[in-house]
Amino acid sequence: MHVRYILRICVAPSRIHFLCGIMNIVDLIAIVPFYLEMGLALIGIDIASLSDIKGALLVVRVLRVLRVVRILKLGRYSSGMRTFALTLKSSARQLGMMGMVLSTGVVFFSTLLYFVEKDEKDTPFTSIPAAFWWAIVTMTTVGYGDCVPVTIPGKLIASGAIISGVLVLALPITIIVDNFMKVS
Repeated sequence: MHVRYILRICVAPSRIHFLCGIMNIVDLIAIVPFYLEMGLALIGIDIASLSDIKGALLVVRVLRVLRVVRILKLGRYSSGMRTFALTLKSSARQLGMMGMVLSTGVVFFSTLLYFVEKDEKDTPFTSIPAAFWWAIVTMTTVGYGDCVPVTIPGKLIASGAIISGVLVLALPITIIVDNFMKVS
């Protein structure tokens, strides 16, 4: 990977254009942590013992996962991937609206649930942000068995979250299918 990146820079017609490409930036971010860790080890700095840069190195290691994004380049060779990408592009407004309504519902239902369940013993809903995860998995119909409301009002709020989540996710489906039919 490292040698290939250097060779690609050397043979690029425009190095500036090459370095500004999104996928090439992702490649560079994926390569830098390796050399950073190796360089620190060569000069005798134990990375595990440095608490100051430990968090920064964790962030850099997470950025290495961005290499997976490179698989999206295979989409240009697949007509199905191209159709899917064009469908998503033509449905961007509807998907954005769905995300906005879903996030509003998450805030609404997690706030309601927190205020109903906060005084219960051993509740997992210790704050509104702690209830966000519950609201997200409830509204997207994933479900989360270990984190359920205890009280009857909490269960009613959960029922409302489930029903509104199904509606929010189901309504844009017809528009997306219509856009898919237009693209293909």
